[in-house]
Formats: sequence, C-alpha cells, structure tokens
Amino acid sequence: MVLILQKVLMFAIDSTKISDFRTHLSASGKQKATVECYSRDMSNFLEFLEAMAIHSGDVGLSTLEEYKAWLINRNSKPNSIRRAVIAIRMFFRWQEESGKLHGNPFEEAIVPAHENNALREIPDEKIDLMLNLARAGETALKSARDLALLLLFCREGLKSTEIVALTWTSFFAAGESGRLSIAGDKARTIGLEAQTTVAIKAYRLVLQEDARTRLYLTPVSQMLVSFKGADARAVQFGITRHGLKFAIYELGIAAEIPQLNAEQLRHVAMSHKLSIGFTPDMVMNHLGLRRVGNISKHVAPF
Repeated sequence: MVLILQKVLMFAIDSTKISDFRTHLSASGKQKATVECYSRDMSNFLEFLEAMAIHSGDVGLSTLEEYKAWLINRNSKPNSIRRAVIAIRMFFRWQEESGKLHGNPFEEAIVPAHENNALREIPDEKIDLMLNLARAGETALKSARDLALLLLFCREGLKSTEIVALTWTSFFAAGESGRLSIAGDKARTIGLEAQTTVAIKAYRLVLQEDARTRLYLTPVSQMLVSFKGADARAVQFGITRHGLKFAIYELGIAAEIPQLNAEQLRHVAMSHKLSIGFTPDMVMNHLGLRRVGNISKHVAPF
C-alpha cells in the first residue's frame, strides 16, 4: 500500500491530460455532449484543486467529499454532481489502465443516486404489461422490434449505447440458445435467455419479410430499426439513443410508468438475474460492471 501511495503522489493533473482525456473519450465512442460534459467536469475539478492548493497527487476519497461540498456551495444540481463523480472516476481509471498511474484513489468512490430516484422498483406485473403491450404494437414489425429491445433492456441489462451498436453479426442463435457480442469499452460475449433469443429471431424474420415487401435498397446491418409517422409504418435503418429513449418512454406511458428510462430497466434486469440464481460475479460479467459495489444500489431496499 505504501508503494502505491508513493506512486500516486507523483501524479499530477494538468490541462494537457484533460485534453488527452477528451481525445480518449471521443475515441472510445462517447457522444459529443458526453465528451464535453466530462471534460468540463475534469477542468472544474482541476480548478478546485488549484483553489484549495491541493496537489493533484494528494487526492483521495476525502478530497472527493470536499469537492462535492464545494459544488453544492456553488449551487450545482445533484445530477451534475453525480456526473462529476463519474467523470473523475473515469479519468483516473483511464490513467491507471494506460499505465500512467499506479493505484486509482477513486475506484471505490460511490456514485450518488439520480435526483429523480431512477432506480425505484417497478412491479413485475408492470413489466409483464409492457411486454404484452410490445407484443400488441401498431404493426408487426414495430411490435417485434419493441419486444426485442425491451427484453434486451429488462432481461439482459444492456445499456442504450450497447443496444444502438448491435448489428446482426453480433447475434448468434441455435434453437433457443443465443449469444450476443457486445462492443465498446466493456466488450464481452453474453448468453441470452431463451425468451430474448426467441424474440430477436422472430423480429429478424418479420424484418426480413418487411424488407422483401418494401424492396429495401439499403442493406439492414444495424439490428434495431426505427420508425417515423403516426402509424409507425415508415422504417428507418438503425436507431439512435434518442430513438431508444422515446421507445422506452412510449412503452412506459402505455403501462402507466411515467418517465421510464433505461437505468430503471437495467435495475430490473439486475434484480431479475439475481432472482434466477446469478451470482454477483455472473451479474458483473453479464452487464459489464467493473465492481460488485455497482450491484448493491440495485438490490438495496427502497
């Protein structure tokens, strides 16, 4: 431990490292707005260290608590403080993984909960209702797509960015046994539940039939399509994070779950996996989590 602390004390944050952090975030596929926010958060953290005359090599969990109090005094909103903690953890993790830092002082930092308590429980009957609503969509294609994306969220626990990046080459199935290759900074291959595999296969068949009917001129490589128009009959190739957000919101409104979001569905998936016998390590591997501590907020009483 002494050796680690001595190495950490040699580390210093400067504007050059923050610029490199911005480049790293962009290269890892983060959205432009996310890159700007995280880079600004790190610049603000550097400003705090300079204002408090704290050497950046001397930082630790107590420094982070002081910084959070500093942000509160500057009237920062709770969700902005939450994002700042995530940005700082991500910055130091990147420095450690790139070999520029030995020992991450913020690896065990707890990320504050969303201000709107996004992880509130959703009763099982509400999840069942959403699944049934997805099955009864406006068109066969939209119905099949909604069911597949809902299961990817609430049974497999994928993040929006991971779902957006899925292509048909990411999916392999033999009977009811399916696997997905997840791209990104938490790349992994996961086994799918039978209901998810069946839903994706059914969606693929409907999409293929729709393609033959409409004589698509553009090959469909991205797994999930999106729709335009009140009747949801205009098909667009691929889906954006905003499109996923709207699809979730739409299903939530129909099931009387206001302001439903991806984080809530990820909570549902985590609780579901634990309930069917997954160990914490298995949950971590399946959802691409880095620490067991990230599971605790999903199973704590509300």
